[in-house]
Amino acid sequence: MLFAVVACSVMLSLVLDWKRTEATMHAMARERGATLFQLVELTRDWNARHGGVYVPVTESTRPNPYLEHPRRDVVTQDGRALTMVNPAFMTRQLAEIAQQAEGVQLHLTSLNPIRPANAPDAWEAEALRRFESGLGEIVELIPGAAPVHRYMAPLKVKEDCLACHAKQGYQVGQVRGGISVTMPAAHLLEVRDVELVRISAVHAVVLAVVLALLHLLLARTRRHVMALERLTGEQEQVIAERTRSLSDANEGLAREVAERELAAAVFDNAAEAIIVTDDAGLIVQVNPAFSLITGYAESEVLGKAPSLLKSGRHSREFFAGMWQALKQDGRWQGEVWNRRKSGELFVVWLSITRITGGGQPVRFVATLTDITRRKELEEELRHQAYHDPLTDLPNRALFADRLRVAILQAQRHGRGFALCFIDLDHFKPVNDRFGHAAGDDLLVETAHRLSLSVRAADSIARLGGDEFAAILTEVGSRAEVEEVAARIVADLARPFELKAGVANITCSIGIAMFPEHGMDVEALQHNADAALYGVKETTRNAYRICGNGGAG
Repeated sequence: MLFAVVACSVMLSLVLDWKRTEATMHAMARERGATLFQLVELTRDWNARHGGVYVPVTESTRPNPYLEHPRRDVVTQDGRALTMVNPAFMTRQLAEIAQQAEGVQLHLTSLNPIRPANAPDAWEAEALRRFESGLGEIVELIPGAAPVHRYMAPLKVKEDCLACHAKQGYQVGQVRGGISVTMPAAHLLEVRDVELVRISAVHAVVLAVVLALLHLLLARTRRHVMALERLTGEQEQVIAERTRSLSDANEGLAREVAERELAAAVFDNAAEAIIVTDDAGLIVQVNPAFSLITGYAESEVLGKAPSLLKSGRHSREFFAGMWQALKQDGRWQGEVWNRRKSGELFVVWLSITRITGGGQPVRFVATLTDITRRKELEEELRHQAYHDPLTDLPNRALFADRLRVAILQAQRHGRGFALCFIDLDHFKPVNDRFGHAAGDDLLVETAHRLSLSVRAADSIARLGGDEFAAILTEVGSRAEVEEVAARIVADLARPFELKAGVANITCSIGIAMFPEHGMDVEALQHNADAALYGVKETTRNAYRICGNGGAG
């Protein structure tokens, strides 16, 4: 594995050096091409700035047939013929000199050449198109029997160039063409190959040396390992003997540690709050759940009595009974209301156990399970079971229970009360005219008016549909009952301003008095219903007490 890592590292270094050598060769070719291009470009700029130069007409320098200039050819006073050399002609002259001197080929070219010989080859045409897209220069190695480096950069139109090329539609800064520089690459490639051979040889030597050193190191390591194995075998025998003598003690200690760790884990991770107090009832330890449930940090309660959580809902006798049970039985459990640090009340199921023995001081361990949400849900379910969902008044079942309680209390204390059955008149036309939603709104408002018409000690209920009932407790006389009934009739006769419009209804009330009209639930309900029937069959919008001939 180690040999493979070393070999891979050396190979990676070799590849990186090869790439650096290739990059160096590429940079040298680019530098050479860029230098030649800049030299030619400077020469062209000088020529253009002077509006061309005149040279004697010779066999090698004939007048340029592609140059359109009124003074292309002139004759000096002494009769010597001169011809103008423009930047393009000068570039070709320089190209001939460069090719003769070092074999470098310079080619002035354009995608729209004036001179056919300046037409680009395929490589130059692709480069010119890329220049028009914003590329600055191109350098590339062209392999073959005679490999060359080709460099090309764009020629951009300058102000001096417009003297000859304005009629061709060019603008300053536009790419006019380019100069390609073709340089023999054989010598540079030979230098590169020599460098690659040198780099490869150096890496081979380094690899060989490193592998040899590793081999020597592994051999010495192997000898040391064998010696250590012999020593380890001897020590293992001694350790085995000592281990056997300590195993029993370790097992016992491990069990004790495991039990303590388990107890600590249970204490720290329990969902229930746990409080540990001393024999005097002062807190010595609480778990994280205690802080989460009560809002008190451990530092705020240590050394204090749990009574800091008291809600004020339990009497002194309640706590005295709790401590008495702990002293007698060593345990107590039950529901307790407490108060959080924020002042919010909450109810818990509290279990307290007295722990003694083992030479340890007496401790009391209390677990608190927060059952507030459960109690709230129970109360919600109980409320839903015994209340009308529309008006939130007691329903028929709760009303019947309250009627039984009213009878028992009246019998025990020798008091009277009145049972009233209330039925709405003309309720169906409201539903037919305004819709059931409006009917529901009217029922809700009816419940509100009924609640305001009776006293706080009285009970109002919705028995179903448009039927309501009331228990008027502790009535002193029949006149007092009639006063309340008349108030209800008047309140429900007032117009109801609903979202859908104004509705008008009345009500009929049948009343039975305890104990005059019955001593039990069945008798009272029967007589109140009979009185209600009498009102409905006659006047409506009135009340009637059982046995009365007329309605109020």
